[in-house]
Amino acid sequence: MNLSMDLDYFETFTVTLIFMSIFMGGIVKGSVGIGMSMFSVPIIAFILPPTKAMMLLCFPVIVTNLIQMNIKQGISNYRFLPMFLMLFIGILIGGKLILKLNFQTISIVIALTIIFFTLFNFFGLNLKNIKQKNEKILSLIIGFFSGILGGLSTFYAPPIITFLVSLNLEKESFIRTTATMYFLASIPLYSSLIYHGLGNFYDLLISLVLTAPALSGQYLGTKIRMRLSNEIFRKTILSILIIIGFSLLIKNL
Repeated sequence: MNLSMDLDYFETFTVTLIFMSIFMGGIVKGSVGIGMSMFSVPIIAFILPPTKAMMLLCFPVIVTNLIQMNIKQGISNYRFLPMFLMLFIGILIGGKLILKLNFQTISIVIALTIIFFTLFNFFGLNLKNIKQKNEKILSLIIGFFSGILGGLSTFYAPPIITFLVSLNLEKESFIRTTATMYFLASIPLYSSLIYHGLGNFYDLLISLVLTAPALSGQYLGTKIRMRLSNEIFRKTILSILIIIGFSLLIKNL
């Protein structure tokens, strides 16, 4: 095999790997409403820089979440809008604190928090009976704290998802709520990546093309979700959170 054939092979392999990882990420996204970036970015990062991998997910993330928001049906009666506003503010502030805070310590605290509350949920302890006033206060704190973390690392979702699962939301309400979170947060996050020179026009063009496998995967994943009971759906989300929590903890110890 000569050099040109080697290059052709690796280019074909790279393109195939990117398309398949995003297709599979779309299936995960359609099935449980989360996990596209968590699934696809680490795989793509084996062959491309992590920031490049994140940029390629720009349009797949925005479009798939816009669809799952299902605006016509309503976004949980805007119950969590204040939390999303605090998330947005936190992301903007977190982006400016990145050089001033010890992210490793913050990540360990977040990981332990995720593991702790997820295990509580597994054993049937949750916040479904929390008073409305207390829920609103707690949601504001979690939204802002998650935003700070997102501004520092783009890793903002797990604390909010853990909180939403603990409220025992019906699965379609959970899907719409998390989709709204991802959609709103993706705007400042990807804008920040582009502003700091971590993405360019060609990345966005490729990202637009990658929307096709993402939507195909999401369609299949949605079919799977329709067959899941609320209880199986909840346990699947909790299992994913446990994996995220321990992965984040091991990575930062």
